[in-house]
Amino acid sequence: MPEHLTRKDRRRVESFRKLGEDLTLGAITIDPETCSGCKLCVAACAAKAIEMVGKKAEVVKDWPFCMSCGDCVAVCLDGSIKVTRFIQFKRFFRYLDRGEPQWPRRF
Repeated sequence: MPEHLTRKDRRRVESFRKLGEDLTLGAITIDPETCSGCKLCVAACAAKAIEMVGKKAEVVKDWPFCMSCGDCVAVCLDGSIKVTRFIQFKRFFRYLDRGEPQWPRRF
């Protein structure tokens, strides 16, 4: 029998409109000194939180919606990207093990 949330619980589920209250977004830092501008991290970012400014990659300043998946860290050849904060949900989620970043799977 499938489990269902009650109406009371549905009202408490995290909403992306309540940033800071229900969830804290992830964050990355990019070292501009070691970034070679290869654009691999921009292509790997599913949240579109990285953009090219000139010949260097930077975090989007207006709305950096980082999910802290680690794909950009895994594909960075120069090692100039670091995850500084993982996305944190306050309720209804269980975190799985976050090991070292790995190359994306091939299908």
